[in-house]
Amino acid sequence: MASERTIISDNVQDYLEKKDWNAALAEMEKLFAIVQDPLIRVRIGDVRRKLNRNGEAIQEYVLAADLFAEKGFVVKAMAQYSLALRLDSSNTNARSKREVLRSIYPFAMLKREPVEYRIPEEFGNSRAMTSIGTSW
Repeated sequence: MASERTIISDNVQDYLEKKDWNAALAEMEKLFAIVQDPLIRVRIGDVRRKLNRNGEAIQEYVLAADLFAEKGFVVKAMAQYSLALRLDSSNTNARSKREVLRSIYPFAMLKREPVEYRIPEEFGNSRAMTSIGTSW
């Protein structure tokens, strides 16, 4: 017999596929009561956005960020605070919480930019290099 969590998860999927957003929200709230997974709050926020309830979506994203931060997932928390701020740049709650995390975990904001590969000048005119796949 399937667990209650599995049944509710299946119900959520069914409602999402049918685009029955309100029923999906109700089931997601039930699921969150069983499993306090921050990702569920993110999905609730996504559904609220589909219903054009951006204020409620922002609250969900901030709540998800708080939960991620409590669990030690700093980068995920920062992403959710940033998402909330993209929807409402004047949200002082999200901004202040993001700044606190930034001050405690400055490494979380470091980005590794892609490096563009350039052929060294001395090899640039080489006849041996006719295509990317050519061996040197």
